[in-house]
Amino acid sequence: MPVILLIRHGETEWNRSGRVMGDQPIPLSRAGEEQARTCAGILSHTPITAIYTSPVLRAAQTAEILRGPRKIPLHQVPGLSEIGVGDWLNRYWHELADDQAKREWYTHPHRARPLGGETLREVQQRAVAAVEQALAAHDTPIVIVSHGDVIRAVLAHYLQLDLAIIRQARIDHVAVSGLDLTGSAAQLLFLNHRPGLKTLL
Repeated sequence: MPVILLIRHGETEWNRSGRVMGDQPIPLSRAGEEQARTCAGILSHTPITAIYTSPVLRAAQTAEILRGPRKIPLHQVPGLSEIGVGDWLNRYWHELADDQAKREWYTHPHRARPLGGETLREVQQRAVAAVEQALAAHDTPIVIVSHGDVIRAVLAHYLQLDLAIIRQARIDHVAVSGLDLTGSAAQLLFLNHRPGLKTLL
């Protein structure tokens, strides 16, 4: 069955401080590296055929840790990059409360555009195209390493959900979401599974 595993990158210090990174080369924190190693332990028992990753540093580092010593093909794909944040870059999320695009971020994500940035609909189009190319090139399961909003956009496409609805889905660092793409309608196998979770909340 065609299965894709969607995994968000590990945590960075900028994530912890609430600062907008965009596609800047911010590395994983020690906690982020440990999150990726924990997930890699589970993936080591999964017959993965390929890993496709955003070329943004934090995602690329996560993908390398997930691959580990296995000789799995690893491809960096621009279509899986972080959403273009435009003039939000380097600012803190709490500073954007009065920004019109930020106010629409959850209610109208298909049209909310930071000045100089992308809408979630545009992100969805490029990300889904990247996933489709990966599916055409490899058997599955395939791992897709990307960013929270990119993963939400891909899930919304295959599950035929409105982007405003999927914005409510939590996608944690190095959490795994799985889709079975057999047949005409995708099935959600699991959402936001956090390897190493010791409690439910």
